Amino acid sequence: MLQQLRIDLHDLGYRPSVAASVAEARDLLERERVAAVLLDLVLDESEDSGFGLLTWIRQHHPGLPVIVLSAAQVNSASIRKAYELGASSYFVKGNVPMAHIYSDLAARLVERGTGRPGTYRFGRLQFDPTRRLMKIGEREARLTQQQAALVLFLAQGSKPATARDLIQAGLFRSNAAHSTVHSALLTLRRRLDELEPGLGPTFVHASARGYSLVAVHE
Repeated sequence: MLQQLRIDLHDLGYRPSVAASVAEARDLLERERVAAVLLDLVLDESEDSGFGLLTWIRQHHPGLPVIVLSAAQVNSASIRKAYELGASSYFVKGNVPMAHIYSDLAARLVERGTGRPGTYRFGRLQFDPTRRLMKIGEREARLTQQQAALVLFLAQGSKPATARDLIQAGLFRSNAAHSTVHSALLTLRRRLDELEPGLGPTFVHASARGYSLVAVHE
């Protein structure tokens, strides 16, 4: 099935990358900007390794669509567990046509979230890009158009985005200084702090490798 997936996805215009273990998958997600994940629950010869990787993805890349494929974990408890951990979709290998998987992948890339269509869920934090609205509990904050675009871009890839990445994506003028980008992200963080103290730097994480989003939990 793996070989067929690679051939079909390439023919559909995607650029698939393959990881054969949890360690390889985590390294790939940190090294490359991945738009979605097709996850086999059985990795490293362990039936629980896929669940562990799914948990890690939701913690470190909360906006990344994850489509679960499994031939081993087919009982209702496993399917429920996958969805509880944040799976976007669940398919039992051999029980559905490949075209259904590809159609679901295309839909997830349009929706870009793990909640209802058009809505992102990052733990306790919800984001509605259409209304540019951030919500945590009963508190809400409306973002500017640029701030909403920044959140969307960061949510749609696994690899941390640098100032250069954000400029090349068209979110800033092509000749914008990197300090302008950092200032905009600092303003976004401060806006989120209005929802909850400390929320900004917790959600919009900055490191030497760039900016990324982190799910917000209790």
